[in-house]
Amino acid sequence: MAATSDIWCTCRVCTKIRVTIDQIFSVLDVHGWLLNSYIVDFFQENLWEKLPGSWRFTLQDTPPQEFGKWLAGDILCKRVWPLSLLALRQVTNILQVNRNHEDPESIISCELNILNNNNNETYRKDKNEAFEELHSQDHKFRNLFSKHIKKKKRYEIQEIAEVIVCADCAYEANCKCIVDIGAGMGHLARILAFRYGLYVTCIEQDCILLQQARKWDEELLMSIRKHLPNFSEKCPQQFIAKLEPSNLVESKLVSQLQELFQNKFILNEAEIKFGLVGLHPCGDLAPILLKLYSSRDEAKFICIVGCCYMKLTIHSEISGLKGYPLSKYLMSRKNHLLTYTSLEVACHAIEKYCDKLKTGCYEDLIVHTYRAALETILIKKCEKLRHSQLRNVKVTKGMSFKQYCTAATAHFDNNLQIQDSDINNAEINGYLNQWQQVIIFGSLRMMLAPLVETIVLYDRFLFLSEKNLTPTLKPVFDSRLSPRNLVLMSRKK
Repeated sequence: MAATSDIWCTCRVCTKIRVTIDQIFSVLDVHGWLLNSYIVDFFQENLWEKLPGSWRFTLQDTPPQEFGKWLAGDILCKRVWPLSLLALRQVTNILQVNRNHEDPESIISCELNILNNNNNETYRKDKNEAFEELHSQDHKFRNLFSKHIKKKKRYEIQEIAEVIVCADCAYEANCKCIVDIGAGMGHLARILAFRYGLYVTCIEQDCILLQQARKWDEELLMSIRKHLPNFSEKCPQQFIAKLEPSNLVESKLVSQLQELFQNKFILNEAEIKFGLVGLHPCGDLAPILLKLYSSRDEAKFICIVGCCYMKLTIHSEISGLKGYPLSKYLMSRKNHLLTYTSLEVACHAIEKYCDKLKTGCYEDLIVHTYRAALETILIKKCEKLRHSQLRNVKVTKGMSFKQYCTAATAHFDNNLQIQDSDINNAEINGYLNQWQQVIIFGSLRMMLAPLVETIVLYDRFLFLSEKNLTPTLKPVFDSRLSPRNLVLMSRKK
């Protein structure tokens, strides 16, 4: 490991995170093959036989419901489990980041937040008392802010805005301006602008989404003014741009943002400092935001919830093109790379997965057995069909394997279509009878998945820490409703 400890924060929290990262990689050195395996290859590569013998002996007749309870830590499970499997579950529980949004001990914050905290006067927006009274008492008025928003997104916006995660960052950083990156149709921006009175600019590369956002901004503003004629908060501003990791692009973007805040919100130069907000920026967008925040004095805080880890660019040499790793600590390790498959499985919620198993509501998981069996058929037809892109098919109760195959390969040429003879044979029937083993194997992968997300989030945490930008990592959402539920925050002193 490179001797670069002089750039590392030595507080208790950051030191523990570095130790935890090393321990996780020690676990992945042994069991990482599970995460790196494709379920689609379950039969083709005989993945079940690669499990330790003691695991196979116990798990071969373990019902998914029972395994789900054990995976969730149900102490009532009476089965005698292999010690190595028990140890693996225990160590994954210990090492993974705490995702329980109701646990006050789940907040991780660099201790420099405490050491360097000062009592500078902070910006406080005077509340519109008439607005607040109407919002609290009139459900029809309150529902105006939920219009056009799906249930999951509505929940996320309420949590991240109403508990004032973003707004609190703004106040503490003495910052009135917000830049909502990857804003989509502007749902979060409208809450921050109209309810919290912040000056919000939305950046989105899809002009159609921004046009829709403008329409709904005006629609909501008109509806509010029907109740409050003197309501004076301004609509969010939309800005079309694609963010890229380039100093030239960053400089031009910041200049454009400053001009926009100055002209549209009538702010003077001293007031134009902004915070970066991203509710589930996809793939490399989260690292780009972190780099932008760390390199520009104008960016006073950041508040992001990442997603789509499998879309991260992983490169070990050209840092400008890399979404992972970001921290010098991770880059100093010989072994720090993560695979596409491990990052993909880390995007799912193990809590919700266990609920499915425990309650027996796992019919849709049988799709993995169907897909793996179909893979063996496709490869026999043509080797080039290995890992082909098939149509997404949700297996519902009663759907046969033949129905699945027909739907999944509907776009194939006629000579590659699945025939009855491909399906109705002893080999395929044998594969389909192993559906419980496929589910159990997938569950083992899910058990390890939180370790991968922990590495990604801790890498981002250390990236900020190494730049003296005192990060905080906090679970804000219920992971069963929103699997990517951890918010990474930082504000400059």
